Amino acid sequence: MTLYSVVLFAHVTAVLTLFAALSFEVLSLFHLRRASSPSEAGRWIDLVPGLPLVSAGSLLVILLSGIYLAMRMSAFELSWPKVAIGAFFHMAPLGALTGKRTRAIRRAYPDATAMNPELLRRLRDPFLKSSLGIRINVFLGIVLLMAAKPGMWESISIVGASVILGFLSSFAKVKSSAGQSGKLEVSSTGSPMSVG
Repeated sequence: MTLYSVVLFAHVTAVLTLFAALSFEVLSLFHLRRASSPSEAGRWIDLVPGLPLVSAGSLLVILLSGIYLAMRMSAFELSWPKVAIGAFFHMAPLGALTGKRTRAIRRAYPDATAMNPELLRRLRDPFLKSSLGIRINVFLGIVLLMAAKPGMWESISIVGASVILGFLSSFAKVKSSAGQSGKLEVSSTGSPMSVG
């Protein structure tokens, strides 16, 4: 077994791990936006303890192992690895901002005895959906870059289209869930009441 095969195995494993982490994030966010009580929100906010650390660790392994593999294959003479690395660095701030807002939800729900406007606002923050949609689509775009190995402008176009597609798909989901969000309103006492 060579160092190259070990690094390649780590790279593929990290890619699969990140896909799994993003899938858990989709499931968690789906249920958080539909939570009708703080206790229900609490069950989904910590669906997988340490998930942000798993995601960050996977990204780091993918980046470092990808750089090593690209150097071994002399791929940095091509354009797509540079675009892929740039796309990875643009995913990181979105993940960090998402983690910050998720921690705010985690701090808010234990003190709430019932749903209140502030907690509802945090649970249904459209940024969380937009961030997740963009990160998933950019990551898929990076996988496409690795598979197709296009030129510079094609690579930039793929990443740009991934960002736009991620944003638009998140926006469409926000619109489709708007009708459902009307089923739960907050009374003047701060407790949820059904209006459907």
